[in-house]
Amino acid sequence: MFSTTSLFPFLSLLFLAFAHASPQLPLVSAHDTFLIPRHTLFLRQSTNLQTFTEAVGGAAASPITNSGDPKRPFQVDGDTFPDFKSASERTCDNQNNACSEAANTQGNKGSITVSDCGKQKERCTAAQEKTKVQNFTTGTVSTNIGPDPAFPDFDLICDA
Repeated sequence: MFSTTSLFPFLSLLFLAFAHASPQLPLVSAHDTFLIPRHTLFLRQSTNLQTFTEAVGGAAASPITNSGDPKRPFQVDGDTFPDFKSASERTCDNQNNACSEAANTQGNKGSITVSDCGKQKERCTAAQEKTKVQNFTTGTVSTNIGPDPAFPDFDLICDA
């Protein structure tokens, strides 16, 4: 077993590694997480790159997930794509199709119309073009905005 003084150089290096918000897997086990300073923030790697949350007609945009294929890493509804732009176009197209089908079942005269779906598609495309994280290797930077007023023992962490 190590003494506290012999662990100090290791912990110092460990802190430096985590202080730079490395998206790599932690170097300590879950059992030893008490060794990491409380206010250390990490990059969180995204598992779903979809940022558009509107759902006109109840049709949400499909997730953009990692397929595991390095040549075609982006996956939408079972189809894979070589780049984020193609995947984001597909997710907006699929959402538009589902929305349009819902509008057509109401005879295009109900609470939603095909025109509403087209406008949503434009907003979906614009949101995807503006999203900051467009790959699975870039992490999402988090910001500690301080204690939660409702639960002061916990801090509020927000994606930057």
